[in-house]
Amino acid sequence: MEDLNLLSRKLENMSINELSEYVRENYPENEELWVGPKKIIIRKILNFERNRMNAEDL
Repeated sequence: MEDLNLLSRKLENMSINELSEYVRENYPENEELWVGPKKIIIRKILNFERNRMNAEDL
């Protein structure tokens, strides 16, 4: 969970352009993460990462 908090802070500190580049580089297969206002994009990324972590725990 601490990793998600660190990721959240990192994303919040990015500009829109930096966030756009980050999403396109790290999540190229998930174009739906690229769309929306900054807060929505950050929420989508955090949810995606949380879901990935939960899937790994299974």
